[in-house]
Amino acid sequence: MRKLAKIYFIELFSLYIINQYVSGMVFNDQTMGILLTSLALSIASILIKPVVNILILPLTLATLGLFRFLSHAITLYIVDLALEEFTISNFYFPGFSSTYFELPQVSFSSSIAAYVAFSILLSLIGGVVHWITK
Repeated sequence: MRKLAKIYFIELFSLYIINQYVSGMVFNDQTMGILLTSLALSIASILIKPVVNILILPLTLATLGLFRFLSHAITLYIVDLALEEFTISNFYFPGFSSTYFELPQVSFSSSIAAYVAFSILLSLIGGVVHWITK
């Protein structure tokens, strides 16, 4: 139960941060949609993600872990199919500029590319938060 709660709060934080800076994730009811989607992602990451990891294990081994984010993309797609409150339409990052570095604008209208881009962001933010909370 403690593991599920930790995964839930990491997913909740990741979804909130991504929703603030990147557009393309659509929640019907903003607050309740994020809470429900993070719960569904938490349950899916415990139940579905291990099965998906086993299925894509040859691809992961052949690429030395480069396509590990693919399991998160498949889990995200399954949650999108299961929930009516959550959809992914596209991926649009307006860019970021500061005095030290600049991130360019990124836009994907294809749904497959959007799932992959959101899964990479969810994996990165979730990994950093998990590493900090260890």
